[in-house]
Amino acid sequence: MSELTLEMLRSLAPQDLATHLPAPVYTGEQAGVILRLVDTDLVEFYFAGRISTHSTQVLQVRPITDPAVRETTLREAIEALAICRKVAIEKHAEQHRSHGLMLDAIRQYAIDRHEDGDICREGLDDFLAKFSLASYETRVRVAYTITGSYEVHPSSGDAAEDDALQYLQPDLSGLDDVDGDTSTYEISGIHVSEV
Repeated sequence: MSELTLEMLRSLAPQDLATHLPAPVYTGEQAGVILRLVDTDLVEFYFAGRISTHSTQVLQVRPITDPAVRETTLREAIEALAICRKVAIEKHAEQHRSHGLMLDAIRQYAIDRHEDGDICREGLDDFLAKFSLASYETRVRVAYTITGSYEVHPSSGDAAEDDALQYLQPDLSGLDDVDGDTSTYEISGIHVSEV
């Protein structure tokens, strides 16, 4: 890492200045680090525990030549950047969560208005699609009663009853759009008799 002088800071072309960064420097008697080029003549500067933006034309700096001071100053800047990064990640996650909750509330509000008759189905579908919200899918529950019988070739009544309790179930495979995870049934009222 080369030392960055005031003359270099003010005269180097942006692409050349960027190759010298980050650069530990003194401003007055305090050590800091020029972190990165923000714009043609603006740099991001870590100094006294803060990160701020300064013009290269007004910033007064001189290089830090003592290796131990350079290392300490860079370490402090890295720690500050790590803290800033952590805070930014947490803030972004919170904003993302809050934004998701707001979109969910907006979607639910539109659905409630539809269910109250204020918005037609086509209008609701258009609204949800326009804002890339999950579509509204109505569901219906079908309750049913099936009564039937079958005969079993030579078997005991107890074995036939046990088989029915364990294996008898409705076959919904021929029905359209059934959510298999919602299917429930109960087997009761099994009567076994000789034919």
